[in-house]
Amino acid sequence: MAYRILSLDGGGTWALIEVKALMKIYGNNARGHDVLRDFDLVAANSGGSIVAAALACDFQLQEILGYFKDPAMRAKIFAPLPWYSKLNPVGWFLPAPKYDASAKLHGLRNAFATAKVAGGDMPLEQLPGLWGGKPDLIFASFDYDRERAVMFRTNPNSPAHSGAPRIPATLAEAVHASTNAPLKYFDQPAMFANRRFWDGAMAGLNNPILIGVAEALACNGPAARGEIKVRSLGTGSVFLPLQGAPAPLVQPRMKQNYFKDLEKTAGCILDDPPDEATFMAYAMLDGRFAPPFPIASDIVVRMSPLIQPVRKAEGSWQLPGADLPQPPLTVDDFNQLVALGLDPDAAGVELIERFCNAWLNDLVPNQPIRANSDTLVCEIGHARFSAAKRVW
Repeated sequence: MAYRILSLDGGGTWALIEVKALMKIYGNNARGHDVLRDFDLVAANSGGSIVAAALACDFQLQEILGYFKDPAMRAKIFAPLPWYSKLNPVGWFLPAPKYDASAKLHGLRNAFATAKVAGGDMPLEQLPGLWGGKPDLIFASFDYDRERAVMFRTNPNSPAHSGAPRIPATLAEAVHASTNAPLKYFDQPAMFANRRFWDGAMAGLNNPILIGVAEALACNGPAARGEIKVRSLGTGSVFLPLQGAPAPLVQPRMKQNYFKDLEKTAGCILDDPPDEATFMAYAMLDGRFAPPFPIASDIVVRMSPLIQPVRKAEGSWQLPGADLPQPPLTVDDFNQLVALGLDPDAAGVELIERFCNAWLNDLVPNQPIRANSDTLVCEIGHARFSAAKRVW
């Protein structure tokens, strides 16, 4: 019998993409528990943790999407610091935080309290009783003081958990720990139970798919490997060629210096790990690598839109759908998407949703499990959303 895992990437407000994908699969009126009952385990990080928690609280999918789009609700999560707290004492040229971490926990509690099932203040281990025991949930985080990954689980008896005392956490506290992106975003670690936490992306877990696979194997034994199936939802990523077109369709070579390297280091935790983690999970669970390509897996299914150009026959690059009467993206749209952070304004949210709609309608590429790094053509996985949806 198949053991199904739902993996939800981080990405701040971009996690609305995951909600829209679930709406396309389960219907606009489906509730959170309708989705959860389709899985044995849900692994989530950051923005994906907010989605997982909203599913646990049994919001309608369209309600969850509405919260991501609502400026007032976003302001409860990304609660601005007063201007004087945003000043960087080291220098204007270094990243400075913009948001109040302690206010985020208050905002999460208030948001979950409005749900059909107000589970925000429930201890994690009590939550599965709300939906009949299946699935278990795992939220990824990073222990600020011990400098190690830490998992918040609804299953206190998981064999994957060490013998150390479990960190007590409510649903809202676990999400708080998982969503605390440092430096450019929140002013201090998430704090509760006399511990401090950063976003799970700091442990390379922005895509938590490997957490889910490891948990499944620990709980069910190596013999269960052939039964595991993973459905991985991402929040969009940028993949640009290095040459063959003018900017913004290609990746410019950045002039190296210390401050730009610092910025690049802060960003890379969101970039490569999502690609590599899905590939590693595929190698562990499916592992077909021989051509002909593309190899379409029904064991590991990755769904995430790509901000990338499309290669023309002669080798140059163009915007996706550029040959259509109404192209889904303009050059300006593409440029803005490349530059958007985790906390876009209202115009940015609208652009993300248009980009997501284009992906759901197969007008922009889906992220493969592995792509040809020169041509960007899908080698393993599904090149379009509809193809991935067919094997969901």
